[in-house]
Amino acid sequence: MVGAVLLILILQWVLEFEIADPRLWSIYWRPFTDGIVGSLGYIALILPVSVLMGFFLGWARISRFRVLAWPVATYVDFFRGVPPLVIVIFASLIGPSLMPERFQSRTLGLTLAALALAFHSAAYQAEIFRAGFQSVHRGQLEAAQALGLKPLQAMRHVVLPQAFRLSLPPLGNELAVLIKDTSLLSAIGAIDIFGLSQDVQQQLIFTPGSDLRWLFIIWTAVALVYFVMTYAMTTILAYLERRVRVRGLETMSI
Repeated sequence: MVGAVLLILILQWVLEFEIADPRLWSIYWRPFTDGIVGSLGYIALILPVSVLMGFFLGWARISRFRVLAWPVATYVDFFRGVPPLVIVIFASLIGPSLMPERFQSRTLGLTLAALALAFHSAAYQAEIFRAGFQSVHRGQLEAAQALGLKPLQAMRHVVLPQAFRLSLPPLGNELAVLIKDTSLLSAIGAIDIFGLSQDVQQQLIFTPGSDLRWLFIIWTAVALVYFVMTYAMTTILAYLERRVRVRGLETMSI
């Protein structure tokens, strides 16, 4: 965080512009704040959906029932092989026509595109959770059942705590990527920090007398917003990782 601030101050000195230029912020302040609110709204929708889907898909991936494991494996392979932007565009164009009439609205395409982004990330998270589940030796589950625990009780009290702890570091990385990927929704007209900043950029380019160095300020502000959001997410998950850490089972430091 300190390094980012120092970099901005150095570039401001080198390029000789004023970050707090009132002429720019009189134009950009409203789109900037509206964009942050919009981005946070999409993140609040996408992150929980993706984590829940990823968890259950990861669980299904290790199921002994092939009727569950095979379709989920196909789902994971498909979404991991298609760019998220393509998924977003397809969902916004085709999704509304597949929905019943009572669900039709002006924002339906954007909502479906946001959910499609969650489905895409869920494919990666499914592999994270699958690896977490499989890292717990089956003997522990069998031992818990031998002590009288039912299968679901053994899963809840023995497997899930260990799988959750082991999944947190890679899950934090994936959620940070997902937060940044919400910027792809601007391609279909979403009101977010990235899309509204693009609109202001176009306005400045075609406005006589505009200082094009303002564009650097705009995209620096956008970068800082995404940095703060991803930093907050990774900090929260790092805190959770410390809370669930088991003494003697920490990762090795070299």
